[in-house]
Amino acid sequence: MANPYEIRDPIDVIRELQNRNHRVVRRPKPTDRIGFAFSSKDRYRSTLQTIRSLDAEHGFDIVWNDGSADLRVPALARNWKSRNATLVEVNTGVHGGPDSAIRFGLGRLLELGYDYAGLIENDVVLDAGWFGRLMGLFSRGADEGLVCGAASVRAYESRVLEYRDQYSIDWACGAGMVLFSRRAAELIHEYHAKLGISMGGIRDFYGDLFGLQLRTTESALNHSETPSSPCATDLGYSPFLYSLGFATLGAIPSMAFDLESNLRTLRHSSYVAPERNNAGIAHPRLERLVSAD
Repeated sequence: MANPYEIRDPIDVIRELQNRNHRVVRRPKPTDRIGFAFSSKDRYRSTLQTIRSLDAEHGFDIVWNDGSADLRVPALARNWKSRNATLVEVNTGVHGGPDSAIRFGLGRLLELGYDYAGLIENDVVLDAGWFGRLMGLFSRGADEGLVCGAASVRAYESRVLEYRDQYSIDWACGAGMVLFSRRAAELIHEYHAKLGISMGGIRDFYGDLFGLQLRTTESALNHSETPSSPCATDLGYSPFLYSLGFATLGAIPSMAFDLESNLRTLRHSSYVAPERNNAGIAHPRLERLVSAD
């Protein structure tokens, strides 16, 4: 009798998806242009803390998009003097909710021709050295033959599929702090309105793809009482990208934290700690039947 269980390495599955979609591993180049769409809406103090931590690093541009009713925030944007990063554009009156701000921000970065397009919201503080670590995730993925479509240094344990050496493979990236390769950003921007998914849909997707029984508390964030309840649109980014041959990678350890939400209370999770390095698969494996020869 054949072995009734088939266990597959997530790395092998991702490589198969890459080959199927004709993706080519690419390392960041010194000539690449990196831009972040910084989205702000009110929360003056949080906005100030976020932009200060963002501007502590160099090597990228910022497009600041504001939808505040608090007049202090657009005034801060218009008068901000960058120390390290380059503020190339300020757009005020960006209304319509988070999804509209995301589409607008990614759209502007793509129009401006960036090779990598990122999103930062105004309630995240970044640790010193975050930018080098973020770009290093794309390089580390390339070292292992992965086409990284999305990377983040805001790392939640609740979003990790597997802890590997110096990085994690994640099931979600979120829009609060993420950097996309240009092609991944183009796809997210083009199909954004169709990326809605339920928590049950996410569990089924990763169960079918990796053979993992996804255990996550993310539904608490979206007030999802049943598996069919819809999630926030950004939780659909990574399943969409995986299906097209792009991996989502996270930092070990996390180099960012949320200013206005308690991770333990809201998500019943923790930020990824250094001790998680190379800790392996973070979820139980599902049994996969193998047909008899």
